[in-house]
Amino acid sequence: MGVTFFWLSLSIPPEHASNVAAHFAEAVTASPVSQNARRVLERWRQVPSSLSPELVPNPTRPGSLTDSEGAVDFEELFRSEALSAFGQGFIRTGAEANDWGIEPTAENAGLVMTDRIPAAAALYFGLGAERAACLPGHFGALFVAPSDVGQLLPALDAVLERPSPEMLARARRWLNRGNNERVRPEELFAFIPRALRRARARREGLLLLTARG
Repeated sequence: MGVTFFWLSLSIPPEHASNVAAHFAEAVTASPVSQNARRVLERWRQVPSSLSPELVPNPTRPGSLTDSEGAVDFEELFRSEALSAFGQGFIRTGAEANDWGIEPTAENAGLVMTDRIPAAAALYFGLGAERAACLPGHFGALFVAPSDVGQLLPALDAVLERPSPEMLARARRWLNRGNNERVRPEELFAFIPRALRRARARREGLLLLTARG
C-alpha cells in the first residue's frame, strides 16, 4: 500500500494571516533544496527529456525495475517533512489540530488526494521546467496574504489556464506512479486558481500545503 498525500488549499481569515504566514515561512526555511535536487532541476530545464516518471530496468538487479535518474530527488521537493507537519495540523482535529481553530470545510477549502506521489509534482512535470519556474511559493506550498490574492490570480491564470494536451499527458504520466486513475490532470491545473478565487470571494488569505497521510 502506498502513502497518501493531501494537497490542501485553505482560506485564512485576515485576523490569523500574519501568524499563519510566519509559521509557513519557518516551515519553508526548514525545507531547503538539496544539491541533488538542484542538479535535477537544472538538467531538466536544459534537457526536458532528462526527467522521467517511468520505471527503468535496474542495472544491479536483472529482471527488476527502479526509478529513473532524478525522479526521487525531484519528488522529494514536494514532500518536505516540515511543510507536511504544518499541513497535518489543518487536517487533524482535537489536540493535534492547528493553533488557530481553522477547520477545512466545503466553503473554505479544497483537497486533492493522491497515492504515492504528491499532486504538485505531477502539476510541475506537466507544466514543464520553464512554466513551472513561474509558479510562486515552494514547490506546491504557498501562502498569499489577503491583500495579494487578487493581484496574483491573473499571473497564475496565465500560467495554468488552458493546459495543452501535451501538458495534460505529462501530468498523467507522473500521476501514474501511483494508483491515481481517478485524479484528472485538469484538476491539478485548476486547483490553485480555484483556491485563489475562493479566497478572494471570502476576502481572506490562502494557504496551500502538501501533507503526508
